[in-house]
Amino acid sequence: MSSPVSHRSSLVFLAITLLTFLAASSAPTPLYHLYQEGLHFSAGMLTLVFGVYALSLLVALLTVGSLSDHLGRKPVIFAALLLNMLAMLLFINEGSVAWLIAARTLQGFATGMATAVLGAALLDTDRQQGPLVNSVAPLLGMACGAMGSSLLVEFAPLPTQLIYWTLLALMLLQAVYVWRLAETVSRIPGALASLRPTLHVPPQARRALWLALPVDVA
Repeated sequence: MSSPVSHRSSLVFLAITLLTFLAASSAPTPLYHLYQEGLHFSAGMLTLVFGVYALSLLVALLTVGSLSDHLGRKPVIFAALLLNMLAMLLFINEGSVAWLIAARTLQGFATGMATAVLGAALLDTDRQQGPLVNSVAPLLGMACGAMGSSLLVEFAPLPTQLIYWTLLALMLLQAVYVWRLAETVSRIPGALASLRPTLHVPPQARRALWLALPVDVA
């Protein structure tokens, strides 16, 4: 069995994983005109595809935002990665606007879950650099996702699939590597009770939320 990775390696891994989620959240944006042309849906339906992401992200923050305090950081990071990988597969195999809505909904929930748990894990790992990563990750990650997707659309084959295959491969590696991290919290009772929706947003997720929502809804 592998020993836990170093403190610095943990910080780098958590930062890259957070950037991956946020890059994935903006990756579909340059592709929407291709989806609209290929699937022949209206501007109103396009607005719905955008909107379900923000709604599901909020639902995740209000329900599973504190779940990792009870189950541990690693299992929740792993679960968020699995959900986002499933969303990538839905994007890859999209055949109708319903698939896009399902993919975007699942992606929003996974990103909300990940934003909360990765933000907490970064603070657990480094109280000085963790807040800095949480501050810069939203805009940097979403910028990289949108720019990377645009470049692949312009210069690479499979314009509506390659970005998702790339992200899927990266998330698969992260899902394997996450178990090498040292767990930073002990399991405590109350996991089911913590799922009850509240209007409380975890402090470590607030900046990422307010920065991410306007860009994703615009």
